[in-house]
Amino acid sequence: MKTDAFPLNYFKSIWSPTKSFKNRHQLNWFHIFIVLLFVNSLLMIPVSLNYMEMDTYPVEGTLPNSFGLIDETDVLNLQEGTYENGTLDLPSSFVRTSDKGTVAGLLSDTEMEQALDAENALVFQKDAMIIKEGDQTVSTVPYTKDFDLSKVTNVNGVKESLSRQWFIKNRGYVVATLMFLVFSITFVSTIFLTFGSAVFLYLTKKSDYSSIKTYKESVNFISNCMGLPTLIALIIGLIQFDIVVMLMIQSVGLVVMLLLAFYQTRYNDEAKKFKVKKSLGVRVHD
Repeated sequence: MKTDAFPLNYFKSIWSPTKSFKNRHQLNWFHIFIVLLFVNSLLMIPVSLNYMEMDTYPVEGTLPNSFGLIDETDVLNLQEGTYENGTLDLPSSFVRTSDKGTVAGLLSDTEMEQALDAENALVFQKDAMIIKEGDQTVSTVPYTKDFDLSKVTNVNGVKESLSRQWFIKNRGYVVATLMFLVFSITFVSTIFLTFGSAVFLYLTKKSDYSSIKTYKESVNFISNCMGLPTLIALIIGLIQFDIVVMLMIQSVGLVVMLLLAFYQTRYNDEAKKFKVKKSLGVRVHD
C-alpha cells in the first residue's frame, strides 16, 4: 500500500490521537530527528519575535565591574554635559579613580592610555564611550543621535541609558546568543520529554494487549503526539510570550494526547475491530 512521503505523513498524523498511534511506523530515526528540530523551531518563533522587539539589555550583568563604577559624582558630571546628534561636550574633563577602576570624561590620548591601565574603566569621549572590563577586550560604543544624560538624575538612570547604547551596538550578538541558549534549553527539554516518555510506552510491550513492540515505535508515537500541543503552544506564545507557559502547554498537551490515544485505541491495533465486533454481538476469542 502506498504511503505519503515525509513530511506529509507526519502532518497527517498529528491531528488526532488515533492517527498518531496508528502511524507510529512511518518515520525512521532521521525523520524523527528532523521532526524534533522542527517542533523545537516552532517554539522559537515567539522567542525570536520577542527578542527582536528588545530595545535595551541589562548590561550590568555582563559588565558588572565597569558599570558598577558609576556613582552619584559621575551622574552630576554627566548632567552638566551638552548632548547633540550623538556627541558629548563637557565644561571640563574629569577623572575619578578608585581601587576598583576609573570613570572619566573627555580625556586626551595620553590620559586615555593612563585611564585604561586600570583593571576596569568607563571613559566618556566626545562621540563614544570606552569600556574596559577586566581582561576582556576594550570596547568602543558610539553614541546614538538621541543619546542624552542631561536629564538623568540617578545612577540607575545612567546605567539604563548606557545599557541601551551598548545593546544597540551589540544587538546582533546579544540576540543570537540568547536565541542559541534558549534553543539549546528547549531542544534538550524536547529530547528528554520525547525519549523519556517513549521509555514508559516501550515498557507496555510486555503486555500481550499492547501493539507497541519497538522503542522506535514509541518515539515515533510520542513525536506524533507532540505536534498538535506544540502548535497550540506556538499560538499562545504569539499572543502572550512566556517560554515557561509554552513548555508547560507542550508537556500537558502531550499527556492529554497520550491519554486520549489510550482511551481510543488501548494502544492496540485491533481495539477498533474488537469494539465493532462487540457492538454487533459477535463473540471474540482470545
